[in-house]
Amino acid sequence: MVFAVAFMARGLFLWAVPARFCKYWLPLLIWMTVIFSASTSLGAPRHTSRFIVPFLIWLDPNISKETIELVHHVIRKCAHFTEYAILGFLAWRLIHGDAAFASATPSRQYWLAILFCALYASTDEFHQKFVATRQPAVLDVMLDTCGAGFGLLMVWSVRLLRKSR
Repeated sequence: MVFAVAFMARGLFLWAVPARFCKYWLPLLIWMTVIFSASTSLGAPRHTSRFIVPFLIWLDPNISKETIELVHHVIRKCAHFTEYAILGFLAWRLIHGDAAFASATPSRQYWLAILFCALYASTDEFHQKFVATRQPAVLDVMLDTCGAGFGLLMVWSVRLLRKSR
C-alpha cells in the first residue's frame, strides 16, 4: 500500500528521489570518499611531505629540520580540522534540506550532523588500523569532531546573521 502511494504521487517519488540524491546525498558521499582516500597510504606523512617540504624550503631555505617537521604536523592537523568542517556542513545540509529529515528540529539537525561526523571520524580512524603506513589516534577523532563542530558553528552563525537582516 505504501509503495502504491509513493508511485501514484509523481513528485513524491519518481522525480524527487534522484533530485534529492544528487542535491543532498551525492556531495556528502563524494566528500566522505575524499576523506576515506586520505586515510589510505596516500595520506601518510611520507607522501604529504613530498609537496609540503619543498614548499617550506622554497619559502625559507634556512629552515631547520625540526621546524619542517613541526609545520608539516600542524598542516596535517589543520587538514583534518578543515576536511571535517566541510563534512559537518555537508551533513547538516543533507539533514536540513532532505525531506527524509523534515521532522527534526533545528537543534536536533545540528546534533545529528555532529553525531554523524563523530561516528564517521571514528570509523575513519578504525580504518587506518588496517593501513600499514597509518596508525589510528583518538586525538584525531576529537580533532575531526571539533572541526565538524566548527563547520556547524559557521553554518549557525551565517543563518543567525541572515535572520537578523
